[in-house]
Amino acid sequence: MNYVVMGIDRVGKNTFVDKVLRDLDPDIQEIHLSKPPENVDPLMFTKAEYSEYFMKLKENDHLVYNRGHIDEFVYGPLYREQDTYWLKIFEQEMSDCMDRTIFILLVSDNVNVMEDDGNSLDYSRRQEEQDLFIRNFQESPMRNKVIIRTIDRNGYRLISSIKEDLVREMVKITEKNKNLKR
Repeated sequence: MNYVVMGIDRVGKNTFVDKVLRDLDPDIQEIHLSKPPENVDPLMFTKAEYSEYFMKLKENDHLVYNRGHIDEFVYGPLYREQDTYWLKIFEQEMSDCMDRTIFILLVSDNVNVMEDDGNSLDYSRRQEEQDLFIRNFQESPMRNKVIIRTIDRNGYRLISSIKEDLVREMVKITEKNKNLKR
């Protein structure tokens, strides 16, 4: 199984990969997608990166992407004024090949609990970013999608509770996929 973990900055993606996914699948190999470097055409960089992303997910097992294509649907238009229509087409074309991948969106019930680490593009826009993540995630044609709440009204949730949520959702996905094959 492959995993793609997405969400706004400081929602707990690194902790989720290290403490939840590695516990469930110790053989996973993490790949961290990044923003385009300063000296490179951002559109060319992004197209090449997501082409490789979809191919690796299609052809491999035990991968976990820290960030995914939904990130580009949010950050590309919001901060780089990039149209992501090409990625929507690519996503649609690849959606039937992603049966071995679970797409995980991490969300917060209270973005004000999160602390700014200075690495966010615009920390004051985190609620807007999260709303865009949720909308794009829900519109995505990918089948194996789960939304996991990592932060409640009081702060970060216990790892054990987050892991229970993920396992429960994975069971639902497994059952749904069995029914589709019948």
